Amino acid sequence: MIVVKVPLKITLFGEYAVVFRKPAIAATLPVYMSFKVTPNNDGLLHIKSSTLLGKLYMVSIDRTSLKVINSYVEEAEVLKFLRYVLKALELCEAEIRPGSKKGLYIEMESPVPAGVGLGSSAAVSVATVSACLATYTSSTEVDRNLIARIAWRTEQEVQGAASPMDTYTITFGGLRYIEPSVPFAEEIKTQQKLPVLVGYVPKKATTAELVNDVKRKGAIVPEIFNAIMDTIGLIVNNAKQAILKNDLEMLGILMNMNHGLLEALNVVSVEHSMIVKALRAVGALGAKTSGAGGGGAFVALARSHFEIPMLSKVAEAFNAKIIASEIGSSGVMIAIS
Repeated sequence: MIVVKVPLKITLFGEYAVVFRKPAIAATLPVYMSFKVTPNNDGLLHIKSSTLLGKLYMVSIDRTSLKVINSYVEEAEVLKFLRYVLKALELCEAEIRPGSKKGLYIEMESPVPAGVGLGSSAAVSVATVSACLATYTSSTEVDRNLIARIAWRTEQEVQGAASPMDTYTITFGGLRYIEPSVPFAEEIKTQQKLPVLVGYVPKKATTAELVNDVKRKGAIVPEIFNAIMDTIGLIVNNAKQAILKNDLEMLGILMNMNHGLLEALNVVSVEHSMIVKALRAVGALGAKTSGAGGGGAFVALARSHFEIPMLSKVAEAFNAKIIASEIGSSGVMIAIS
């Protein structure tokens, strides 16, 4: 059996702009999805999960015809999310063993539901590629650059467009600066972990819907839209320097500015607007929507780690679920038992 643990991630700065080739800063969280993978000889992909998709418990898929053999949910609903698994396997096998279609039994467990802005689709892609490479090589010593590259291509082919931010950050772990023109995530080394709070609320719209709406508005007012993307890029680069200098006050200012530009793009939900304002009112240096918006994930920067419990209580008063109170350092981890 191959066991893959893959971290979730949070976007600290640069969402949306990173899709338009501007830099971004993201970080993994000390919160993990778990994949247990066992090869089988029936040529089918069996996937079991009672947490990631809520209603999905067990599904079996013919890898050649993509026909759902057995499932407790509608076929279209199953394939909508599991296409990341299918595409990641297809691309991985094409890379290392062309023509192969190995049967697998995969058991997924996740601490959060899919689609809340914490990189769950990228985590699934990274975990699947990692398991695939370990299965065919019978080794845990797999090339992380290869994992990230195939997982990024998976995201691109499934979504139509994707930056390397999520897949590279999740693969390598820690706090990362992403320059989209270079498919890599540079590590930002700090003396101490940032005092951040990460939580989420239900999303009101899908990422695809939100991104398409932002692109539509950008086409109507291209000069203003481009100026917003450029400004977010400047915020990201200044945030990187603030992190290196451990200048939390400046980092909070930049976080609030980034959130304001997301407000201008109309991707911030009413729930996030209230949470962000409440967190700032009780002392957070900065707070912002993270990810595509429309609800989902948010992040707040505290003055110190001692203030995180108080900020957590404030966010929970708005029915937010707290997922992490610090940034993680680990990327994908693979073991064979």
